[in-house]
Amino acid sequence: MSNSIHKPVRALSRGLLLLQIMNREGPISVQDLALKSGVNRTTVYRLLETLEENGFVQSGPLSGKLWHLKMGVKSLSEGYDHRDWVTQIGAPVLGKLLKQVVWPTDIAVFDGKGMVIRETTHKFSPLSQNRSMIGVRWPVLTSSLGRAFFCFSSKQTRRSILEVLKASDDPADRLARDESYIANLVNITRAKGYAQSVDETVTGISSIARPVYYQEQIVATINLVFFTSAMNTTTAAEKHLDAMNAAIGELEQKLIESSVGFSPTT
Repeated sequence: MSNSIHKPVRALSRGLLLLQIMNREGPISVQDLALKSGVNRTTVYRLLETLEENGFVQSGPLSGKLWHLKMGVKSLSEGYDHRDWVTQIGAPVLGKLLKQVVWPTDIAVFDGKGMVIRETTHKFSPLSQNRSMIGVRWPVLTSSLGRAFFCFSSKQTRRSILEVLKASDDPADRLARDESYIANLVNITRAKGYAQSVDETVTGISSIARPVYYQEQIVATINLVFFTSAMNTTTAAEKHLDAMNAAIGELEQKLIESSVGFSPTT
C-alpha cells in the first residue's frame, strides 16, 4: 500500500495504460483500445488527443482509423540505461526516415553468426505487422540485412564469415557451402548497389538493405521492409533508395562527429 498523502492522477495512469497497449498490439482502433483498457471510448478519444498533441501517438490515412505510436515515445526511455551508439545516433535517423518512407526500417549489427536488430521503427510504422523486433537475429545469407553486410565486405571478411557459417548446424547457413551461389550473390548484390530478400525470411515479406560504413569498415546495415504484394524490390529501390542512402549518409557523418566515444564493436 502506498504511503503517499496525494491521490494518484487517474488520467495519467489511463494514458500510460493506452501507451502500453499500443506498444504491445501495434496500430489499434479506439474501440479495441476501450475494450482492452476498460476505459470508455469517449475518455479514450480524449486521452489519445492529448497524447497526439504531445507527440506520442498518431492516426492518419495510412492506418485508416487506427492509432499508432510515434517516435516521441522514445523520449520516455532516455536516461533509463546506457544506450549504445545504434540507439544514440541511429534512432533519430530512423525516425526521420520513417516520415519519408512510412514502411518500417531496422538497423542491425553483425554478432559473429548473424545480424541482430538493435534499433527499429516497426513499432511506429502503421504498415508493420511485427512489433517486437529488437534483438531478433537474421541469417547472413538469406536476409537483406545479412546480405548487405556480407556482400559489401572485403574478400577477407567474407572468407572469415563463410568459415564460421560452414561449421554451423543452422539450415539457413548451408548456402555457405555452395561456392556458385555465394559468387552469384555477391556479384548481383554489388551490381544492384543494394541487397534484397523476397519471401526468404518471412513469407509475404520483402526487404532491401544497404551497409553503413565507419572508416571504411561496415559497422551496421539498414533495411526497408515491405509486403511482397505491395511492390517488388526494384520498385522499392526506385521509390525509397535515395531516402535510405540519405539516412545512411547522415548516420555515417554522425559517427564521424562522435568518433571520440564511438566503438564499432558495441
